[in-house]
Amino acid sequence: MSPVTVAVADLLRIAPLADKPASEGRDPAQVCALLDAARAGSREAFGDLVTLHERAVYRVALTALGNRDDALDAAQEAFVVAWRKLAGFRGDASFRTWLLTIAWRKALDHRRARQIGWRRTQTAVWTDDPDPIDTVPHGDADPERAIVAQDLARRVRGEIGRLSPKLRDALLLAASGEYSYGEIALMLGVPLGTVKWRVSEARRLITLRMDRS
Repeated sequence: MSPVTVAVADLLRIAPLADKPASEGRDPAQVCALLDAARAGSREAFGDLVTLHERAVYRVALTALGNRDDALDAAQEAFVVAWRKLAGFRGDASFRTWLLTIAWRKALDHRRARQIGWRRTQTAVWTDDPDPIDTVPHGDADPERAIVAQDLARRVRGEIGRLSPKLRDALLLAASGEYSYGEIALMLGVPLGTVKWRVSEARRLITLRMDRS
């Protein structure tokens, strides 16, 4: 196995959380109590739910959009939609998964709107905003090696931008460490096995292209 292959595999290592199943229909007691209060009209309780989930919602929007401002807008819209539709939440999945699915759909709405502009102006689809490999774990005090590791991370980020949206979405959601494969499957609306294949295929393509270059 080449050094590049090893380094890329390290950068794209999937966090342990991704192997855990989604906690469908099993919200913690704290969330259940807040949900009951929010359904009864408590904006304060819903605010607490927002606080509990705002990081995960923002990160899912950032994965879809690759831009801080757009991700913040999509996340805020997702919480507004969740508040309006809260009475219809049946608990078939956990509140977190339900909320993340709303956030993903709002982010895709933004992405589709942005893609019209990209086609007209022919500007880049991917941005340099933070992503799951923004901080490179090199574990070496040697400045020269640290620079090489950072350069490798930038190249990997560029290869991620070349992936198809389906492969890129699955890879970045899994690599973020925020979501289980089960949650990702529900967000993307595809079978669990499809998510795992997309993540594996994305890593394979990136490693192959990096080796060739």
